[in-house]
Parts: sequence; C-alpha cells; structure tokens
Amino acid sequence: MRIFTNQSHSGLQWLLVMFLIFGAGTQVLAQNEAVITGTVVDEKGDALPGVTLLVKGSTQGVVSDGDGKYTVNVPGNKGVLVVSYVGFLTQEVAVNGSATIRITLTGDAKALNEVVVIGYGLQKRETVTGSIATVKAEDFNAGLIADPLTLISGKVAGLTVTRPNGSDPNAGAQFSLRGATTVYGYNGPLIVIDGVPGGDLQTIAPSDIASVDVLKDGSAAAIYGSRATGGVIIITTKKGKAGAPTVTYSGNVSFDQVAKKYDMLTGEQYRKLGTDNGLTVDDRGANTDWFKEVTRTPVSQVHNVSVSGGNEKTNYYASVNYRDFKGMDKVTDRESVNGTVRLNTKALNDKLDFALNLTNTFDNRTFANYGAIAQSLNMLPVYPVRNTDGTYFENPDTPYQLQWNPVANMANNTNGAKESRLLGTVSAAYRILPALKASVNYSIIKNSYLNSSFSSNQDFFQQQNSLNGQASRSQTTNTNNIFEGLLTYNKQFGQHNLDVLGGYSYQNIFEEGLGAGNNNFITNSFLYYNLGAGRALNELTPGFNRSGVFVNSYAWERTLLAGFARVLYNFDEKYLLNLSIRREGASVLGVENKWGNFPSVSAGWVLSKENFLADNGIITNLKLRGGYGVTGNQESLGPYQSLSTLGAFAGQSGYFDGQWLIPYGSTYNANPLLRWETKNEVNVGLDFALFKNGWLNGSLDFYNRRINNLIGNYTAQLPSQINPNIFANAGTMENQGFELALNAQVANRDKFSWNVSFTGAYNKNKIKSVTSDQFKGTAFNITDVGVGFTQRIAAGQPIGVFYGRKFAGFNDDGKWLFYNQAGDAVTAEDAGDSYFYLGSGIPKYNLGLTNNFRFGAFDATILFRGAFGFKALNAKRIFHENYSNFTTHNLFQSAINKGVKNDQMYFSDYYLEKGDYLKLDNLTIGYSLPVKANGFIKSLRFYATGTNLLTLTKYSGTDPELPLNVDLSGEQEFTTGPGVEANYSYYPFTRTYTFGITGSF
Repeated sequence: MRIFTNQSHSGLQWLLVMFLIFGAGTQVLAQNEAVITGTVVDEKGDALPGVTLLVKGSTQGVVSDGDGKYTVNVPGNKGVLVVSYVGFLTQEVAVNGSATIRITLTGDAKALNEVVVIGYGLQKRETVTGSIATVKAEDFNAGLIADPLTLISGKVAGLTVTRPNGSDPNAGAQFSLRGATTVYGYNGPLIVIDGVPGGDLQTIAPSDIASVDVLKDGSAAAIYGSRATGGVIIITTKKGKAGAPTVTYSGNVSFDQVAKKYDMLTGEQYRKLGTDNGLTVDDRGANTDWFKEVTRTPVSQVHNVSVSGGNEKTNYYASVNYRDFKGMDKVTDRESVNGTVRLNTKALNDKLDFALNLTNTFDNRTFANYGAIAQSLNMLPVYPVRNTDGTYFENPDTPYQLQWNPVANMANNTNGAKESRLLGTVSAAYRILPALKASVNYSIIKNSYLNSSFSSNQDFFQQQNSLNGQASRSQTTNTNNIFEGLLTYNKQFGQHNLDVLGGYSYQNIFEEGLGAGNNNFITNSFLYYNLGAGRALNELTPGFNRSGVFVNSYAWERTLLAGFARVLYNFDEKYLLNLSIRREGASVLGVENKWGNFPSVSAGWVLSKENFLADNGIITNLKLRGGYGVTGNQESLGPYQSLSTLGAFAGQSGYFDGQWLIPYGSTYNANPLLRWETKNEVNVGLDFALFKNGWLNGSLDFYNRRINNLIGNYTAQLPSQINPNIFANAGTMENQGFELALNAQVANRDKFSWNVSFTGAYNKNKIKSVTSDQFKGTAFNITDVGVGFTQRIAAGQPIGVFYGRKFAGFNDDGKWLFYNQAGDAVTAEDAGDSYFYLGSGIPKYNLGLTNNFRFGAFDATILFRGAFGFKALNAKRIFHENYSNFTTHNLFQSAINKGVKNDQMYFSDYYLEKGDYLKLDNLTIGYSLPVKANGFIKSLRFYATGTNLLTLTKYSGTDPELPLNVDLSGEQEFTTGPGVEANYSYYPFTRTYTFGITGSF
C-alpha cells in the first residue's frame, strides 16, 4: 500500500474532521431505560424483517431481525415508537409501560408501487410511460469492481457493458445503449449523478451507489435534450436514514490469473520451424517466455467504511473508500481514495429542505507502455532477457527496430497520472403551498489531471535516436458549474392526478491546460521533476534532435442554456400521459443553429384495471405504453469547431534561413450551419405481471430510432476553403430492435428461495445516408490495423462494417487467391479493387441470465452473459501467422499448420471469425452469520466471487469481448473498431477470485 503525496493528504483532512464530528455522538449512556421486545408482522401475520423502529424524538432505534423480532431500549416506561417499512404505512406505537408489543403494519397501496428516478423527479413505476430500467444495490454484480457500470452488466436489456481493454485497472468500460448513436465522438449515455448531469463515473465509489436507473427511450430521455441521444443513466447514491448511527464496513481481496493467453512458439519450436522451412534463425541460445517475463499474479484490495443515521429532521451519510488495483503486468497500478459526505435536513415546520452532497476522489495511477505488453508477443523466444554481463539484451539490427526488449522498456520508462475529482452540490427546496414547491440547485464538478512520463537514457529508443533521456508533464483542470431552478406542482383532484414541472438550467464548462517536454538530460535522477534540466529545450543548433520537445498551453469554454417543462397526468392511475419539452442552446454550434427544441409525448393504459380483465386469475398487471421523443448530441463537438480559427503548427516548425520558425495557419474552417445530431425515436412497450402475486413479471419493448445530421470531420472543397477539413453534418443512421426483461420468483419458502432474471435485446443498425444538402459525402474506409483498411462507413450497411477481399484459397506456390467481382479465384495482384462487405463487428443479440438462490443463511448468485450475431477480427493473426514476419515477430503455434508461407500480409475474410460468446460472468456464494437482534453486530456476511470464469466461443483470440463503437474524432486511420482486436495493443483478460466481508454495527 503506497502513501499518497501531499496533494492527497490535503484533500482528505476534511474527511477526518467530519468523521470525528459524527463519531463523537455515537456513544451515549442509557439511563432509566425500559427494554421493549416484540415482533413486527404484516396483516396476514407474517414476520417482517428489516423494519425500522425509532424512539420518537431521538436517534435511538433498531431494525427487526429475520424473524421480525426486535429489542429496543426506551427511556423511562413511556415513549413512542415510530415504526416504518417500505411498502407499509408508518405507525406510531405508544409504549405505556408494556414490556412486549406485537406490532401489525398495514400495507400502503401507494408505497407498494416501486418508485423510479426519472429526469428531475420521481415517479411510481405503475404510472411510468417510457422505457426505464432500475437496478437496486442488492442486485448489483459482486467482485472486483473497477468501473461502476460493471455493477449492472447483464442486468439491463439493451445496455451493453464491455471491457475491451481486458483487466487493465486504468481503462474504463465501454457501454452502449440500443446501439451506436454517432460515428464521431462519444457514443454512450448521459451520466447523471444525484441529479447532476454530466458527472464522471470515476468520481463515485461503487459501494456508495444505491440504485441505477436507465432511461432508454426518447420520450423518457428528452427532458435532458441535447446530450441524451445515447440515453440517460441516473446514479442515485446512498443517504442517511432516521435511526441510531450505523457503521458499515465492506472489504475484499482479489487475485487475478490470465483467462486465456496466446500460444506462442517456444525457442525450440521457433528453431525447428525456421530449419524446416529454410528461414533465417538469429539464434541467441535462449528459450524465453516473454509474456511470463512481463506479467505477474496481481493481488488487489478494496475497503469501505461508512457511517449513517439521523432523526426525523436531519440525516447524514459519510464514507471513506480505499481501492488498490494491481494490473496484470508488473508495472500497472491504480490506487484510489474516495470520501463522501451527504447531509439532509428540514426547517421552517418542514417546509424547507436543505441538502449538501460532497464527494472527492484521488487517483494515483502508474502504467506500462501498452505496446510493451503487445511486444511480449512479438519478441523472438531465442532472445534472452539479459546479456551475460547483466545488461538488457536489445537487437537494433532488426528491420524497423521491431525487436525491442519489453522487460527493459518497462524498467527504463516511468508513466503515471495523478487525478482528483470533486463533485459538490448544494440544494434547497421550499414548499410554498401544499401542492407547490420551488427548488434551486448549484453543483460544481472539478477534475484535475497531472500526467507524467519519463524515458531514461538507457531506453532502447532513446539510444537509437540519440535523445539521451526524455521527459514530459501535462496538467489539465476542468471546471463545470451547473445551476438549475425548478418549480413543481403536484395535485390530486378526485381521480385526476397532475404533476407539473418547469425548470431552467445553466451549465458552463471551462478547461485549461499546459504541458512541456524535453530531452537530453545529464542524469536519470530527475525523472520528470526537472524538465528544464534537459538540453534540447534551449538548444537552437540546426539539426539537433528536438523529438518530444515542446511547451504549450490552452484554454476553452462551452456553455449550455435550457428551459424545460413537463406534465404528468393520469386518471385513476389507469390512463396515463407524459408531455415534455426542452429548449436548449449550445455555444459549440454554428451561429445559425445554436438553439433547438426537444419535445416528447408518451401515454399508457393499465389494462389490468379494466373490468374485462378483473379477477381473471392470470394477469395481475398489464400496461400498454407508447412514446415518441426527440433528443440531441452535441458532445461530439469541441468548442470553436464551428468557427474559423488560426493556430500554430509546432510539428512543422524548423530552421529557415538560420532562424527557428513556427508556422501558423487555419485549424478549422467556419461552418455557421453546424448543428447537433438529432435522434427521433418511437417506442412501444408492454409491462406485465402474471399469476398469483405476480411471480412472473417483465417488460417487452420495440423501438425505432433515426439519428439525423451525423457529425463528421470531412474533406473540404479547396480552394474555396482554407483548411483541408471541415466539421459538417452529413448522414443518417437508424437503429431498430426489441428488448425483453423477465423476472420469475420460482420458489419462496422460509428456508429456500430462487429468483431468475433474464434480459435479452436485439438491435439492427444501418447507415441510411452519408450525405446532406451541405456536404455530398461518399462511403469512406476506417480502421487500419497495419495492412490497410478493414472497415467502412457506407450507406445501406451497418456502422463499421468489415470491408475487404474474399478468400479463395492458396495456389500451388502458396500465394493468396481472392475472388474478383466476377467470382473467379485470382492472385492479389489480379484481384485489384475487388472488395466486398463482409459483415458487422457489432453484436445483434445480447443476453443476461441471473439466478439468485437463498438456502438458510447461505446465498448464491450466478450470472451468464452473452453476445451473438457478429464477426470478430483477430488482427494479431495477420502478423503472427505469416512466415514473412519470422525475423520480426514470434509466431503463433497455429502457424505451424496453417501459417501463410510464401506471400505478404493482406486483410480478407480469411481472418474474420464468428464472435459469438456465452460467459459464466459472475458466481458468488455468501454466508450471513446469525447475529443477536440487539447485539453490537447488526449484520455480518462473508462471500466469495469468481468473475469471467468460463467463456464458450469459437473465437481464436484471448476474449471475444471486443470494442463496440466507431469513433472518428481522431484520425480515420485508427487501429481499433467494433469487433476488432488490434495488433499493436494488448492487455490480457483475467479470471478474478474475490474474497470479501460486509458488516454493519
């Protein structure tokens, strides 16, 4: 466990103060107390566990045990117990000297309906007309959680969560809701944390999350306007409850092992293959397993401590979270400390509600050059790690310097990042009238990133390029100020229920940064802490190698303004209507299109409340709903991309006539017509509960979403434009699909229960057009894996469709044969431009299946997750199964029997594979220790979890869980795309075994 720098210590001082304040009042001597015992039951006489019993006017209270029994101390022989439980009416029970009290709670018809979080409010599940999925904390995935969204992986139909970067603790998950939403920039949903839009998931600790609500369709998400095309994910964190202070601890330790690794040639196999095929073997006498040399068995740990409590007026929640994640390679590490304080209080006869939320996270990351792990697959097994004199072995004579030592690279390079994230919210709500409430919220999101890198003068590339050591640092600070005001009116008129919302939102984001880099240091001792000590920054001699030498700074700002309104109406909770509108302006858009409207309408009919379905014995609940909504996407655009701007081209600077000159030129062409991408979505759904007590329930949704005005950085018309590229809207994309969610309570007895949940989704994606009135686009190629493009954006095809030659075999000389347009098998030279569409890398079908068991004090959860209907490209095969790379790459053992022996590298469907997979993704077994009803320990549970335990697939790579999205915000010649395992990057997937404990006191 490392010790954080002063930056981290200063940020944690307030946490220590808060815990001292909260902890000071938790121990109070009881005087003249009466001991009251009893049982809490429902109207049928069944015991109710987990009921809160609070002594009125104090913070003293208890929770009923698994048999509904309780023991509580009441001052004196008189007093009142406030008894509350979800789904039941709260009761006040007078003690009046009784020693034993049996309490019967009455079901609250309104409370029995689940409440879900929607945009800017709450709504009963029974009256929801959009497509919204909710996952509670008790249903979260267990194990080692590095990214909060993996908590709900496989739990929400239509939401796909993958980790294409394997077990790398410094890489986040990728997520997609109902398919791709753009070809340029961010594809994922808008993240809302405790009502704050635009939050960073890495700010919050997974253990602090109480629930996740996913707004999937356009009618549900339209209230968030121009950032909701990818849907909305609302995170609700834990808060305090009335009752005695409760301290909760949870912790775990995890061990990783590689789930599947590539079978590379051993030294002996490499020598034999070379000898048998007449290939040159540069034999240095070694038999090195390079992957083993750069990896380890990592051990990670997580610890969480929280304290919560309160009374009828005020409640609080505070927590500290420590996470230490170790990577599979010998360098990568992520150490994180998170602190949270949440306070809620009432005043002015309960008319005023005040809330304060404060969360601060500090991350200290170290990581290897990701190419070093991939290089362990390239390095020849006949090369040693070290020379006989103890120095690292290197081979500078290999073409393109492709044989560099990854062990030495890890030792001679230091890469790190220090990050701090702050999320703070202050809110106040005043009830003007019983039905009218006004509220204001101010939030700040402030993130700071310090990235550092250093290469010593012993590094292979430093020596080859005579740089004598290289270092750089960059600092970025992003500040997001959000102010929102809301006015809500909620009134019931007989059987008419009306809920009206009006609001205003202002959001301003300001980012600034600076960086510097230098080379040619006289010592390695400075690392990146003394950049000025490098010679190159001040060396103006012509011809001096200035690689990695720079000084820069920047700043940008963007602003969003919005007004919005919503009307929720229902008659007798049977006929339902939802209307909303948001008008929003964004500074990043063209001057002609800065404002837009985002309306929605949805309606529902609860058929099960009609007389013709009453008392039928099968249908407990049946609701038909449908909706239409418009949302937008302006997250793909950066500030000023609609304007004509000038900037320095430092990369093209140099000596001209004896002077060092930096050229300036156009960086963007102006486009006053630039607008946000707009999604129009229709959704029709059915919610149902069947049989006695609705033991089988679920939902079925059909959707059609059309995304217009796709944003891209296109080739500009010259010479009418100055810069060769222009940001413009061109193209249309469509997603169609259906989703099914099922829940079944198979068994529910005193000592045994079994619940099953299933989620399934189908999505069909198609690019409808790549042109517009302003820009006449054509199909274009993307995803270069090192041998030319492999995918394409084209009308009539799925986004990122594979595009290349069709394999026809090998001729007698071992040369490639491909089909031409006439269907004839010809050589690569004769095939020319005979390219074909070869299938999509995005799964059409996704499923999740969860089984929850309880047997006495034991519990078990089994999660299966799968994806089907897509092609996968293992680009590593192109390089590691071709004998032409024998001297620059180690080969796969599969190359012995099916390697390409006498021709160069080409991409074709020869390398495309069926990517379908089914995973045993999570298996958890737990044991809850029986505890005394009024003892010091309120609950104690031990558990063991295995993740990524088994994968059933025909894919030859290490894992078929590949990237989902297309992102052209960088160069189009990027090395990854949907369904592509790139050659030049690699981080192994692991099986993780976690052992943990949770308890409350």
